Amino acid sequence: MKAMRFCKQICVFILIVLQSVPGQSKPEILDVTIDVKQNGIFIKFNTSVPVKLHNITGWSAESGWFYITILNAMSDSVAITNSAYRFPITNIQTANSGESTQIALKLDREVESFEFYRSDAPPEILLSLRFPVDEIFVHAEEGISKQPSKFEYRKKKSQQYKRTRTGLYLLGSSLTIAGAMDMDNKNEMSWELPAGLLILAGTYFFDIVLYPKLHKK
Repeated sequence: MKAMRFCKQICVFILIVLQSVPGQSKPEILDVTIDVKQNGIFIKFNTSVPVKLHNITGWSAESGWFYITILNAMSDSVAITNSAYRFPITNIQTANSGESTQIALKLDREVESFEFYRSDAPPEILLSLRFPVDEIFVHAEEGISKQPSKFEYRKKKSQQYKRTRTGLYLLGSSLTIAGAMDMDNKNEMSWELPAGLLILAGTYFFDIVLYPKLHKK
């Protein structure tokens, strides 16, 4: 009897000790670092403890959202939703539940493939998202077409200068002719003649002397 009572006391003591020992806390996704490349996106999730790869899943929806679900984990929603990101990522959302946490990325490009990696020191989840090759070329060509070359820029500036120079020569000639005709009629010099000659002389001096010096290669 004493032995049975002693065994019961030992069992109760063991249960009390086991209940008093705290269970292992869930891994927490602390923050997100995003690096956008031309052919895809590389995302780093910093975690409180290492996370096993078989607890991580991801999929892409037709709405443009890419979802990452991590079992037996939780996310710091404030830190993650306030993480710095740029195009083609346009939004980040998180949702915690009793069994898992989900992080959603809104993308402006189609995801062709993805792959998860992990790191124990420091504890991290690494996600690689890749875009279709043809889409990369399209965006690259759009970027090139939006940036005029130096030759096109110089050509445009030269055409603008030639139009301005021609306009000044026409204005100076018109004022000079009008002033000369008015002088013949009234036998006195009007303001058009000196103004026209001044415009012609100034335009000629700038065109022949100053402009070539200012635009030496």
